[in-house]
Amino acid sequence: MTQPAPPPDELLAMFRKEPKNAQLALYVGAELESAGRLEEAVAVWSIGDDTDSAVRRVKDHPQAHPLMREHSARADAALCDFLTEMHASAVSEFSKESGEDVSRVEAGIWCMTHSLPFDFRRPHQRPMIFYMPDLPAEPVTAHEKLPWATALESSWQDIRSEYEEVVRNRNAMTPYVPANIPAEEWKKLSGTLDWGAIYLFKGMQQTQHARHFPKTLAALKQADIVRIDGVPMEAFFSRLTPGAHIPPHHGLTNTRLTVHLPLIVPEDCAIRVGTEEHGWEEGRITGFDDSFEHEAWNRSASDRVVLIFETHHPDLTPVERGAIEHTYSVRQNWLQNRGKLLGL
Repeated sequence: MTQPAPPPDELLAMFRKEPKNAQLALYVGAELESAGRLEEAVAVWSIGDDTDSAVRRVKDHPQAHPLMREHSARADAALCDFLTEMHASAVSEFSKESGEDVSRVEAGIWCMTHSLPFDFRRPHQRPMIFYMPDLPAEPVTAHEKLPWATALESSWQDIRSEYEEVVRNRNAMTPYVPANIPAEEWKKLSGTLDWGAIYLFKGMQQTQHARHFPKTLAALKQADIVRIDGVPMEAFFSRLTPGAHIPPHHGLTNTRLTVHLPLIVPEDCAIRVGTEEHGWEEGRITGFDDSFEHEAWNRSASDRVVLIFETHHPDLTPVERGAIEHTYSVRQNWLQNRGKLLGL
């Protein structure tokens, strides 16, 4: 005879002791779901998935144990259903409060957790996190669609001077690609300064280096930067050393543009976005949709440097921006609080 499963609270106590045990997460989540405790089950499964993506992928491996595959299929389905419904509820709530049409945001897809099959509508465009199918899409945005660009461009030489002074006098450069990244295509850049960055803002926080760039910070106030609670999500100087190559990859969402203000551009440096190859011009802003596959290279004998930040897609209305921020906030709050839900 098989032993009955321990009570749900006892299972949760086991998980609290080993929250990084992905196999245990699969089992505990399944038993919680069977007990009707769906949100706790999804929280356990999502934490397990953060530790090891096999939590949602074991179901696709025929050689895996049948029970593990069953638990994995339940975890994947429940997690996708729960988070897809969370998005729908968040946008509906925002729409009722604003009284505005946000149907394009409502149709948005969280690509890694959407509950139904979907297709990307345009070749080469595959955002990793959030996708709004109804947004117009073009790899490189026309300069006239960025009305704030000219004002920022007028300060480009001051910005370059601040960068050059900091590089001469301070050890501020860090690898853009972390040393522990597992993906094979990033191995050549992983943990190196071949693609280096000096961050002014990172993770919605101003860095210690920002105070050395007063003119840059003043100039950035003129740009339509994506901000959360008034703080830019990210802004940094990006340096590619001679011979460095950023491999083809996709960005996180098509609701934002990545903006480059080129500061130092030797010959034989370029970026490909989708099927378009684009050369930088010092002091001339380039805005592109990084949800299209893109890559960049420096085949010269000196450094290439650009200032990078994100701006909103120019076709979004202010109300749609607010709706996107709201659904991001609801999702992030749940992820941050799921540990409390489980007593971790």
